[in-house]
Amino acid sequence: MSESVPEGWELEPLSALADYHNGRAFKPEDWSTNGLPILRIAQINDPFRETDCYQGSDILDKHLIRKGDLVFSWSATLKAILWGHYDAVLNQHIFKVVEKPNVSRSFLQQLLEYSIEKLAASSHGSTMKHIKKGVLDEFHCPIPPSAEQKKIASILTSVDDVIEATQRQIDKLQDLKKATMNELLTKGIGHTEFKDSELGRIPKSWEVLPLSAFVLNHKGGAALKPTDFASEGFPVIPKKALQFGGTVNLGEKRTYCSLDFAKRNKTHVVNSDYTIATLRDLVPSGPSIGLLGVLEEPAEFILAQGVYGFRLNDKLDNWYLAYVSNTDWYRKIMRNMMVGSTQVHIRTSEFLEIKIPVPPLSEQKKFSKIIGAIEALIRSKNGLVEQMKSLKKSLTQDLLTGKMRVKVN
Repeated sequence: MSESVPEGWELEPLSALADYHNGRAFKPEDWSTNGLPILRIAQINDPFRETDCYQGSDILDKHLIRKGDLVFSWSATLKAILWGHYDAVLNQHIFKVVEKPNVSRSFLQQLLEYSIEKLAASSHGSTMKHIKKGVLDEFHCPIPPSAEQKKIASILTSVDDVIEATQRQIDKLQDLKKATMNELLTKGIGHTEFKDSELGRIPKSWEVLPLSAFVLNHKGGAALKPTDFASEGFPVIPKKALQFGGTVNLGEKRTYCSLDFAKRNKTHVVNSDYTIATLRDLVPSGPSIGLLGVLEEPAEFILAQGVYGFRLNDKLDNWYLAYVSNTDWYRKIMRNMMVGSTQVHIRTSEFLEIKIPVPPLSEQKKFSKIIGAIEALIRSKNGLVEQMKSLKKSLTQDLLTGKMRVKVN
């Protein structure tokens, strides 16, 4: 951090602010199904993830974690948090941070989190992100008096609280969306008569048909070379543009291919009449394989390699199909279709033969409207989270460097 110290502040190394106790190096034979949970990096990321336990009687206080303790994972996943859950015993590669007198624990957590990337950059000699303990001796920060520390921590924590509360709302909306989709795709809207199908029990008036029954034409993506890109032209739709929720998100930093390339390769050009799919993924598990999205912009785009576009007839609603691609049963079908190792993919011919439940078009549109309303709420909440994260970033920078001073009563 900056060597410039605001008036009334002191320049201190991070090592002088606390004692940093590394966790215990457990062996597999130490693991048990009873006793205290072992707090690993996995639990730092997801506190309710299943964990091994330790039931020995030789747990040192420096390895014992209780609610409110400050823990700092310094290898692979770099994160400083105030632990807010069950009692646990700390695993190696995580520090229990015990602040010194006149140092606010909440302030120190914010300071460590803010400093993590710079700390990691100062630790040399490894390809894996980690923070060597010696770096804490060398890394100096301007530290305000105790009362100002608490005020700063209070401000930043209040922003964190809003972010966390909004994220919980998003999680609940995602659960609502999933439950609603499951209800609508099995019981439909207002049906009383049902039948068994190869996809399970569905309303009697529905059909089960392959996707190919609705596809008028389709286009594959282009193998774009660096020389094909330009500062303006046709926006390129990459694989990462396909997201859960049915949208095609090109982001603010779009890439373009030249007009000349697009004119010579019309077989890769699509417009808002098309539904877009990803049929190729670099990630071995292929989390986005087969995901569908609807183009909403009235423009022409060019498909990148691994992206597929198709135009539907008037018997199938684009948004209905996109939302279907978010369901668990559809994702399972995609995983079973994947082939390849270094770059997993789905064969176009097999993709077009996927069987889907087909309500009457009017019911499809009602389905899309209901799920779309939930999706709109999720996007709105996600937007708020991003705004608050941006606010937190700028506030943290200003408050922890003393650029913005707080009044202490």
